[in-house]
Amino acid sequence: VTTLVNCPQTPSNKKKGCSKRARVLLASVEKATWNLLDKGEKIAKEAIVFKEELNAALNDVRKESEALSASAREFTNDPCYLPKRKAVVQAARFLLAAVTRLLILADMIDVVYLLQHLTVFQRTYESLRNVSSKSELQKTYQKLGKDLENLDYLAYRRQQDLKSSNQRDEIAAARASLKENSSLLHSICSACLEHSDVASLIASKDSICNEIQSALNVISNASQGIRNQKVHPTSHSAMLGSALDELESLIILDPLTMNEEKIRPSLEKRLEGIISGAALLADSSCTRDFHREQIIAECNAIRQALQDLLSEYMNN
Repeated sequence: VTTLVNCPQTPSNKKKGCSKRARVLLASVEKATWNLLDKGEKIAKEAIVFKEELNAALNDVRKESEALSASAREFTNDPCYLPKRKAVVQAARFLLAAVTRLLILADMIDVVYLLQHLTVFQRTYESLRNVSSKSELQKTYQKLGKDLENLDYLAYRRQQDLKSSNQRDEIAAARASLKENSSLLHSICSACLEHSDVASLIASKDSICNEIQSALNVISNASQGIRNQKVHPTSHSAMLGSALDELESLIILDPLTMNEEKIRPSLEKRLEGIISGAALLADSSCTRDFHREQIIAECNAIRQALQDLLSEYMNN
């Protein structure tokens, strides 16, 4: 369109006849507009939201396209007549404004569609967070995987559409966080079902859930052009360290007042909860094989150390 209407402000008064180039350009503009209308009509048929607005925008594009075609044909027959050239410029501006409104509506529909899938994923994730049995956990986790796949695809497409490099990076990081923490949530929920009274496991679960919610908020905000505030999440290793410090303080006992029947099961259960949390780090995709083996070895070592310590208490 710009090439069609682009010309010096004072064209030559010398008659040059009909402009073949202008006719070719007009044909390409008409073809491009028809293609846009065809795709827009398909979107309008499938659209759940903004259906009336979309149809109105399509009608505006169709009307302005016809107006441009009529004025451009007159212009191509007499390209040196300035009023006709001005009429083409005005018609072209109206057409481009109508096309812009149509594209904005289509973009809004993309965002709404993404947010709908984000809501579906959030509901499934909250169901997984509150499962009460292993069978329910497995069933809900399978659904979470499918919902995550759909959400990730739409978030990736939105990431490619965004102009801001910061927002693209934010969505990319949020997508990676969702993939990592969704699998971690499955492991920690499984451990919590077995050790429901271990505080460190519950704290780890809450931390993972917070990171998932944060990633969902980032995708939602970046998709809508809302600026995200930087948050520094607590690492799993820091929480494990706190849990180990808590265990260390509990095992300092007076041998004369120690009751094995009460103390041993309590400490063993707490330790197994901590080891379940350590297993999350070992199973992480970013943990190297050498470090994974070290974590497993140290878990076995701390189990044995606790048994040795409790035996020593009883012997004394």
